[in-house]
This record gives sequence, structure tokens and C-alpha cells, in this order.
Amino acid sequence: MQKSVLVEITSSLTRKEIRDLHKWLQSPAHNQRSDVIQLFDYLTKNPSNDEAFLEKERAWNAIAPKEPYDDARMRQVMYFLLKSIEQFLIFNDVTADPVQGQIALTKIYLQRKLDKSYRQASRLAREYMAKQPLRNSRYLLQKTLLELEENNYWDTSQNVAYNLQETSDALEKWFLAEKLRISYAMWAHQKVYQTANYDTGMLESNLQYLNTRDLLNEPAIGIFYYAYLTILEPTEEKHFDKLVDLIEDASKLFNHTEARTLYVAAINYCILKGNQGRLDFTRRLFVLYRTGLEDGILLDNNLVSKYTFVNAVGAALRTGEYGWAEQFIEQFQHHLEEKEQQSIVNFNLSRVYFEKGDYNQAQRLLTRFEYDDMLFNIIAKTMLLKIYYEQSELDAFESLLESMRIYLQRKEALDATRKTAYKNMISVMKKLLNLNPYSNAQKEKFKTLIATTNPLPEREWLLKQVGER
Repeated sequence: MQKSVLVEITSSLTRKEIRDLHKWLQSPAHNQRSDVIQLFDYLTKNPSNDEAFLEKERAWNAIAPKEPYDDARMRQVMYFLLKSIEQFLIFNDVTADPVQGQIALTKIYLQRKLDKSYRQASRLAREYMAKQPLRNSRYLLQKTLLELEENNYWDTSQNVAYNLQETSDALEKWFLAEKLRISYAMWAHQKVYQTANYDTGMLESNLQYLNTRDLLNEPAIGIFYYAYLTILEPTEEKHFDKLVDLIEDASKLFNHTEARTLYVAAINYCILKGNQGRLDFTRRLFVLYRTGLEDGILLDNNLVSKYTFVNAVGAALRTGEYGWAEQFIEQFQHHLEEKEQQSIVNFNLSRVYFEKGDYNQAQRLLTRFEYDDMLFNIIAKTMLLKIYYEQSELDAFESLLESMRIYLQRKEALDATRKTAYKNMISVMKKLLNLNPYSNAQKEKFKTLIATTNPLPEREWLLKQVGER
């Protein structure tokens, strides 16, 4: 039973849902079997990760302790309980959204030819839609569904539909909003996974059409239109500027998942520009992380991913916001997964100490952990390299360079671009080790090497060393 859908869905229930479901199952309108209630109580009172509790024979004792085990009846009880839970969740989903509930009601009244009741339900649905703040594609879909029901109403009662234009407009807006949202997701996925190859269909003609119509003022259309263009035309910074203007209201107009997607779109563009040496975009990146995290947009189920955590600290440090970085680590560490909290906190504190010039504290933290994540491991080793060089511990510096070279050679899973970048860094750092600091000719040659080696992490740090020596 441990691998059944019933166990999976039961283990996902909140405490409130369990209480409400217990009442639901006790109502004869939803369930008339006491064994279904007994099985539900058994499953919700025992740990779902304990395989012994999830054995059907053991659960049977909670249902019929005085009867011999009957597998056919046990399966039947499981089936009825699953269906009851599903019906409860469907009911909750529909009634949680008053607009969705009213749309369902308009359809029911229309089918029953209850004219007055239909008109009232339709009016309330429109009022609820106007009052609720979201203006995403779901909002546009609900407008479409309401116009379709209105269309059916007039067609049925008057043999002519008076809202054809309204229906067509609503359907078009919903389609364009969804097409842009999905097309953005496809393109973004393709940028990460080169093997993905999507056909965007009529998207190009849709983009051309949008340029001839006044539709970009519709939030769900405009915001994903500019998100898509930031990927399609990255050199056109006006698209990004427009996207940033629009996402200021993202948390009010879109649900949490959509708002987070839009913030990530802007963040990814800033990272791209920052990697090209645009410090102004690094500053804008920091602002996006600060706003997105402090407003909770970049949290998922109250958790922050380790990558978002690390990138936010990195953006703060690159813009000199050391105080914010320290405050963020202190306040947001509890939003990390518990199993990785200590290592991620120490990793980021070491970065803060390093940037502030407290190399002893940074080194103490860096040598306490070997990070499971390859990229974090490489970043930590790179910091140690810089510390060793800054403190003239050249034997340790040379030894770690060789250790990193072997590490990179063995890590086949690291993407090719990053691997090349860090191999280049190791090669240049080895030349730094052998550089004569009193030879201007060697220093100029080394500066040229730094400038022409691509990709190359720590370019600024390397140039700084030449200037100092």
C-alpha cells in the first residue's frame, strides 16, 4: 500500500484538510461506509514513511480487527476513500475561487433554463472578477468562459448571440497570453538544455500581430511579451527596461509561481549582462534579488533554493552591499533546506569575510566543509587560492592549483563552458606564480594574456595582482 496513490495523496494533506475531510467523510451525502472513515483515521494518524504501518494487513486490523484479512474488500475500501478525498479536493478547489464557482453556476442555470438565476449568477461572476486583483491568463480564461456562457444564453433564448465581438476579443487575449507564456518557457528551457528543440508554431505571426494592435496594456500579454523578447533580442535593452517596469506589480497581478518566473526572467538577463562586464546590470541584479527575497517572491513554499541564496549574496558583494549580505544570511538562513543550511551559511559567510579582507575567518570557514555541489566546491577552492596568494602562502597556492586541475579533469558532469573557464583560470594563475614582479615586459605580456583569455573567471582579481606587484 505504501506506493499507492491513496497514501501519496493522504500524506500531502495539511492538518486543516485532515480535520475538514474527517467531517466530509462523516456526512452521509459523501460517504456511507464506516470502514472508509476508519482507514482514513489510520492513515492520517500514522507516519507515511513507516513501511510497517502501510502494510495492508496491518491497516486491516484498524478496519475489521475481528475478521480475517480480505484483500478484495481492502482494495474496495481504499478505492472509496481515494474517491472521497478526490471529490473533497475538487470541491475545495472550485469553491476557493468565487469566480470559478459562479461560472459553474451560470452553466448549471443555463442548462436548467432558469433565466433569472442565470442573469444573477453571471452578474456576480463579473463583479467578483472585477474585485479580485489577479490579471493573469487565468483571469483572461475566466472572462472567455463567461462570454461563452453569455453567447450560449443569447443563442438559446433569442436565437442570436449579441456578444460575438466580446467573446472573440476575450478568447484572443487569453490565447495570446498563454502562447507568450508557454513560448517564453520553451525558449528559456532551450537556453539551458541545448538538446531541447521546440516548434513555437504561429508565434512569429502572433508577435507581428501584437505590434499592430493595442494589446500590450493587458498585463498577462505585455509582461510575457517583454520577457520573451529579453531572450529573443538580448541586445535590445529596452525590452528589459519595460519588463522591469511591469514586474513591479507582478506580485499583485499574478500568482506566486508566475511572479517568481517573471523575476527569474529579469534576473537571468542581468546575469547575462553582468557576465559581459556590465556593472550597472550587476547593481540592477542586486535590486531584483533584494526585492524578490524581501517580498517573498523568490521563496517557494517558504524555502529559498541554495542557488538563489548564493547568487543573492554574490550580487550584494559585487556591489559592495556587505551589510545587506550579512543581514540576509542571518535572516534568511532558516529558509534553506535544513540538511544544507549549515554548509551554505558557512560558504556565504566565508565570501563576506573574504571581500572584507578578513582572510583568517574566511579560510577557517572554507576549510570546514567539502561541498557536494561541484560549482560551490570550485568557488570555495578559488577563494582559497586567492587567500593563499594574498598571504604569500605560495606552496599552498601551487598545491591547490594542481588539486583543482585534477578535480576538473575528473568532473565530467560539469558543463563544458564552466570547465573551460576554470581551466583557463588555473593556467593563468600558474603563470602568475612564475611572473617576475619587477619585469615590466613580463607584466605587460601577462596583462595581454588576461585580456585575451576567454572565458576567464577572476579577471579583475588577476589584473589587480599585476598592478600591485
